[in-house]
Parts: sequence; structure tokens; C-alpha cells
Amino acid sequence: MSTTFFEAGGVPYASFDLSRWIRRVRVPLDAWSRRRRWLVASLLALLVFGLGAYGWIAADLGGLVASRATLALSTQRLADARRALAQLPSLRRQAAALPVVSPVAASWGSADDVRVVSELAAQNGVALLSVEPGAASGDGAERMRPLQLTARSDFVHLMAFFHGLAQLPVLIVPVDVTVKQDSTALAVSATLRVFEARRPAVAADAARLRDGASVDASLDPDETDEDDEELVFFDPFAQPPTYTSGAPDDAEPLRLVGLLSDRGHGLALLDTPDGATTITAGQQLGTERVARLDALGITLANGAATRTLTLTEAS
Repeated sequence: MSTTFFEAGGVPYASFDLSRWIRRVRVPLDAWSRRRRWLVASLLALLVFGLGAYGWIAADLGGLVASRATLALSTQRLADARRALAQLPSLRRQAAALPVVSPVAASWGSADDVRVVSELAAQNGVALLSVEPGAASGDGAERMRPLQLTARSDFVHLMAFFHGLAQLPVLIVPVDVTVKQDSTALAVSATLRVFEARRPAVAADAARLRDGASVDASLDPDETDEDDEELVFFDPFAQPPTYTSGAPDDAEPLRLVGLLSDRGHGLALLDTPDGATTITAGQQLGTERVARLDALGITLANGAATRTLTLTEAS
């Protein structure tokens, strides 16, 4: 039963009898009509289908979300590959302009530093007492590792060892070299700087010739000849020969360490019992006078007696 009320404004509204609807809901299932049963079953089926579909999508059981993510990633990679392909000509030009790096430098380490230096020392008769690699510093071509070493040798074999550094596969530069003479040999202390990303000039030219490339032919032939000249060193630690002519037996012991001379002037470095000193031609040295000074040695005169000091050569 329903009642319609009219308010003062003339707007009607309906008041439903809730008790009638409650009675309809409380009707037993066996008393339900076929239409009502189909309606309730359809609602339940829709509810179950909706919950199942939501769970299917949320759990991505069909792999749709993963497929979309994979497709997006593949599209991004394809775009990156196309950009890289477009930049390839410029990258090739930049790579061609970069300095050539030795292939061995890619896997070169401190153990290789110790190995090649030890082998070089053994080949040249240098007895290594200690070899201590240090921590690397710098980046790229400026990356460097120090290598501290102490050794015993003579001057000839020591110079051969330093000359052999230019034949190694990486650039090794000796710095802070200290050489002292003891009773039997030379005590050497040096720091070697190893540049693993660089190659010595000799090794680089040999690699270019091995690969079929030619060494730069634009160099001046005169300059090339000068670079190919053999350098000659003099052993400052060897006792130089002394040529005497009537010199007294009690003449002061002197050792010629170095010479510097040109057409008009000359300067000699002597090792005396009082220490190192420099002298020029005509200078008085104790009881003796420098009678002659040239690129081969000096001649000291004491009255009619003379003696000559020369440098000992070591190539």
C-alpha cells in the first residue's frame, strides 16, 4: 500500500512500504519464480566473472602487461640502434683520430711491470735487489704506475738496461735515478714510471712496419740521420788511465768526471780528495797547472813533469 502526499508547494513524493519488500526477500527459495531465479543467477554469474577477470588482469596470467613492457623495451632499443647507426660515420672519424693504443695495454698490470723489468735486468747483467710496484694514478693515456727498484751493477750493464727500456711493449720512463759506488759495484736506486696505454717510439715504429704501414716519411733526412747516431757515454765511476811523463810518485790522486769544451773555452769536472771541483785551462790545481784541456782529456803540468787524465768510454 502506498500513500501520496502533497505539500504546500504542490510537489508530490512517494513513500514506499518497506515491509512489503522485506516480505518478498524472505520468500523461501522453492517459492521463487523462474524469472527471479534467472535474475539472481545472472547477477551472481556477472559478479563471479567480474572478480575473476579482475584477478586475471591483476595477476597478469595472460602475460599482456609483460608483453607490452617487452614491446616498449624492444621499440626503445630499436630507436637507440638507429641513432647509433646514424652516428657511426662520425664515431669512425673520431676513432681514427685517436692515438693508437697497444693491444697488450688492455690487459697490462703491475705483475707485467715486474716481469718485463726483471727479465730485462737479467738479460743485461743487472742484479735486482728489490722491485716494488706502486698504486696507479691518472686516466686514459696519462695513466701511470710507479715501480721502485734497487739493484747492483756496473756502469756498462746499467746503461744497457736503461737503453733496453725502449724495446719493451709499454712506455717505461726512469726518473729519480741515484747511483752510488761502493767497493765492488754500483748501488742503483731508481723509480720507473710505467705508462700502460703508451708505447715507446721504437716499439711503435716496429708495430707499424709489421702491420704494413710506413713510418712517417715527412721527417727531414738530416734530422733522421742525427737521431740514428749512436750515443756514447763515459763511465764516471771507472778509474781513468793516467799517462805520465816524469810525474812524481806523490802526485795528488785525481779523477776526471766530465768535460765540456768548445772552440774557445773548456771546463772540466774533477773528483779530488777534497771533493768535486771544476777547472779551466791555465788554472792552478795544487802544485800542478792545467796545461791543456780538450774534448779528450786534460793535461796537468808540474814543471817538466806532466800527466794526462782522460775519460773512460762506455757505450
